[in-house]
Amino acid sequence: MTHGATGQKVRRVVMVVLSAGAWVSAGSTSAFADMDLTPLSGQEQTDQAGKQNLSCGNSARLLRVNLVETVHQGKPCVDIDGHTRHHTTHHRGAHAVGATTLGPQTNIAQRGKQNLACGNSADLITVNVAGTLNQKTTCVAVDRGHHHGGSHGHGHGGHAHRGNASALGGTAIGPEVNAAQTGKQNVYCGNSADTLTVNVLGTIRKHTNCIAVDHSHGHGPEHRGRALADGGQVVGPETNTAQNGRQNQTCGNPGLGIDLPLGQTKRTARCGVHDDSATRNH
Repeated sequence: MTHGATGQKVRRVVMVVLSAGAWVSAGSTSAFADMDLTPLSGQEQTDQAGKQNLSCGNSARLLRVNLVETVHQGKPCVDIDGHTRHHTTHHRGAHAVGATTLGPQTNIAQRGKQNLACGNSADLITVNVAGTLNQKTTCVAVDRGHHHGGSHGHGHGGHAHRGNASALGGTAIGPEVNAAQTGKQNVYCGNSADTLTVNVLGTIRKHTNCIAVDHSHGHGPEHRGRALADGGQVVGPETNTAQNGRQNQTCGNPGLGIDLPLGQTKRTARCGVHDDSATRNH
């Protein structure tokens, strides 16, 4: 795909998301989530620290039942950064720690810049009888800023320090998903850890679209931390994903769940990262 075609596609997606009125921004402080003992609920732990981290449209229900109804669920998220910075950026780590639950448990820790965790599903049981379930998640992160950092906020040649990201699972009956991302343009999108889906004479559609674009220009070396995904004790499938570095994608994995498709069940995921940034190291 040419640069022009990629730019046009990104602009179209951004316009769609902006027209929906969604605006999500991530702060630059440290984050930590530690879930207590809540055995009667499926848990989701999400920690985001840094810049342009999107956790959007994820589902971890114990039971989803739809009888002869038409349900449309749309979740658009966008984070566009066009700011100019003149200081050194120091970020601490992000940690998501699970606990004990009877349902699925999802732990996501994101650290750094342009980390997307969107449209992932860890539902335990889905029952759809003669109905329609439409779920659509769209996430876009765009960085077009200029970063000029000094060691104390003066001149060029500054450093961007980012801490570690760790997702630590707990004890769950059902699927447990652990994802830790750190660095730049890590996409974890449209993955499924559903346990059982029963679709009788109905329609289930799940579509996820994630795009991360970096047009930034920076000066100075950048240090990134490590990503760690450590699972717990699980009865059922368990998915552990740790991404670190640049342009890592984990996208559209179907998981080990069981589908009884007596109707139409369709899952689609589209992920893209585009980097034309210019960084000068000193």
